Amino acid sequence: MRRHATRRRHQEALMNTNEHRDDDSPRLGTVSPAPTKFIQICASQNDLFALDKEGNIYQYNFNAKAWIKLVASRSYEEPA
Repeated sequence: MRRHATRRRHQEALMNTNEHRDDDSPRLGTVSPAPTKFIQICASQNDLFALDKEGNIYQYNFNAKAWIKLVASRSYEEPA
């Protein structure tokens, strides 16, 4: 019984992904209806990042206990 509850929590955690846009006005998207499977995870002292097979990057939000999908934005400034 305990094993089933642990598996269910793991599946819920996989489905708890939000989209975050990396620009001046951060907006959270909706929770992903399908579980996201990560192929690589990178951890630092204060951050946790993951990569899925499509090349999307996620950051774990410890307060929300959710993976946030990062959406890249291009800077149009030229290098100095």
